[in-house]
Amino acid sequence: MVRLRDSKGKSGESFARIFGNERIAELLSRVQSAVIRSGFELERMIADAVPEEIITTLDALSEITQDVGDKPPIQIVFGPARPDPELSGKFIEADLLIVDNWNRLFKVVEVKDGYVFDTKKSDGELASLRNITSWLAQEFPYRAQYFLCAFNQNDREEIVRGTKRRFTADHVLTGRELCEQIGIDYDELCQRRERDQQDNRRYFLRELLSTPEIRDEIMDILRETPSDRN
Repeated sequence: MVRLRDSKGKSGESFARIFGNERIAELLSRVQSAVIRSGFELERMIADAVPEEIITTLDALSEITQDVGDKPPIQIVFGPARPDPELSGKFIEADLLIVDNWNRLFKVVEVKDGYVFDTKKSDGELASLRNITSWLAQEFPYRAQYFLCAFNQNDREEIVRGTKRRFTADHVLTGRELCEQIGIDYDELCQRRERDQQDNRRYFLRELLSTPEIRDEIMDILRETPSDRN
């Protein structure tokens, strides 16, 4: 997971105006930087956990024939993309493609940390997945399906509700189901994230307490009686 201690911040007028303290402003800037970086963190964690020998590319898959030969049962393509037929120079991309060679099946997967989306976002994800899935089925001699994976949700029906029912239960995956299909340890990924979350909390608090005026103000608050706080 993205760690706050590895994120760079900068002094900024916006946070400083709100809190009247440059040290808090710089720390919150680092938090903001970490949040932005975390948008790609889950995909990186999955990619790091997948054995290198099963990672492939669409170009390499262009050699697929009716004979699977010595190919692994499962291969993974990260960031499969096709040219956007409506926008020159643009591409439609998914997070990963599971290549099931034994069943001659492509599974196009978009991975999300969350599972609750507004109608516009759900429609957009569905349209993109259908687009690239249809293209793959035309370009390669494999059947193709699409899936939305909500990595942190363990109930398919909750994912369906979260997408405003734009996705049906047979087109969604839990994080554990995805990991089982590509042969990586879901629990280990979650434990890594939990360790980093704890590190982020402690680092944030220590950075606040390292500034004398903030530490003094916190101590004043802790010494207040319940009636003082009302």
